[in-house]
Amino acid sequence: MNRKALLQLGAELLFQFRHGNQAADRAFAAYVTRRKFLGAEDKRFLAAIYYHTLRHLRRQDEAILSAFHGTVLARNRITAGFPVTTPDMAGCWQWPAGGPADVRPHAPRQYPEDRAVDTARLGIGAIEQELIQPWELADELLRCWPAGPEFRPVQRDSLIRMVERAAEVADAYRRPRRPVEADRAHSWPAWLWAMFAEGRTPEEADATAAALATQAPATLRTNRLKVSPEEAREALRGAEIPHSPHPWLPGALVLEGRVSRSKLPHAGDGWFEWQDAGSQAIGELSGARPGMTVLDACAGAGGKTLHLAAMMRNEGELYALEPDGTRLELLHRRAQRAGVTCLKAADAPLPRQFDLIVLDVPCSGTGALRRNPESKWRLSAGRLEILRRTQRDLLDKWGGHVAPGGVLLYATCSLLRAENEEQVDEFLEAHPSWRIAPPVQEAEAPGMPLTARGELKTDPARHGCDGFYAARLQGAH
Repeated sequence: MNRKALLQLGAELLFQFRHGNQAADRAFAAYVTRRKFLGAEDKRFLAAIYYHTLRHLRRQDEAILSAFHGTVLARNRITAGFPVTTPDMAGCWQWPAGGPADVRPHAPRQYPEDRAVDTARLGIGAIEQELIQPWELADELLRCWPAGPEFRPVQRDSLIRMVERAAEVADAYRRPRRPVEADRAHSWPAWLWAMFAEGRTPEEADATAAALATQAPATLRTNRLKVSPEEAREALRGAEIPHSPHPWLPGALVLEGRVSRSKLPHAGDGWFEWQDAGSQAIGELSGARPGMTVLDACAGAGGKTLHLAAMMRNEGELYALEPDGTRLELLHRRAQRAGVTCLKAADAPLPRQFDLIVLDVPCSGTGALRRNPESKWRLSAGRLEILRRTQRDLLDKWGGHVAPGGVLLYATCSLLRAENEEQVDEFLEAHPSWRIAPPVQEAEAPGMPLTARGELKTDPARHGCDGFYAARLQGAH
């Protein structure tokens, strides 16, 4: 398809995503799957402009607001969600989960202004990636420009100049002249950037935020219940899939490109699991061993649960809790494929105490913004405080179910001290008999990023994986 037609599809995709409740990757997959006419190159183009827009939304929106001042593109309306930040910078505009009140739920009406705004957003990103020229975006904007007495018409030459100006401003915003402009340069809400930057130098914050605006690497975990790391690498070499072993995680393999699940050797035999290196590091830190009684209290889809089973070598008892019945069913199907036999049935009664409880709590997800760049705009200060209360409640609840000498592993996929060190410090202050325990010898992988206190902290800029935090908490023996 030609690039103008793809911009039209991209604007429709972005609008549908903004008014839905799916994660960005799921919304994209659903959209392109329904459109069988899209070729591989078309999908790559759409993915490039879609994810670039989500990663750089604030910077692009403010550039458009400046360059198109006085036109329909700079009008603030609930459907267009523009600009993304409030004029006084006191907070951020929250993308709604549904449409405005005057349209049917789950089927918001796309006004002409919406089409123009989303086309401009995607188009500026496409210009930044050198995928289109300013005149191509101007022509597409001219085609979808709203008509009517309330809208000021524009001429093509004027529109081209505004597009060029928007691209120049967006590029200038990318390079902040002062540290206080870093939140805009990296397209973060001002309030969230302030929390993220706490405890980091400006240079460290810039490097981490820049890494979060890139594509996440594809990392596999070798399922040691089925295959050895050496056999796994030989299978990947045989399938001509370029990869390298992770420098400090046993069994982790980093792919050099994107590979579909169907092309992995022994894909249906449970040899591999897709799992970020930071997530794998949490499993290694846990110190799970054969014969233990272990609980994954926030199992999700079960990536860490399966890792724990492999570390236990199927010896002992493993329990998983997940309120979403669909995800729990998926976990048990994955466990069967992976050869896990120590995982108890979903309705099995829980023991009163556990040797190890892994508590990968609900959190802001700021450590995984490469995968879910929209998260920073769907998060609010109020929502973050609710998450913090949930985290405290989970710590208090499950701390009482750890056997003497056992471990409560607290973990997040967050880069915020408020969800990490501060939560652990508050728990230790409220429970003086507890302490942060160092990793057990079997879990120590050379180079694992540990703080002086023994906490795990991974950083996308320094370690190439998502940003995770974990602390092994141990009560009195």
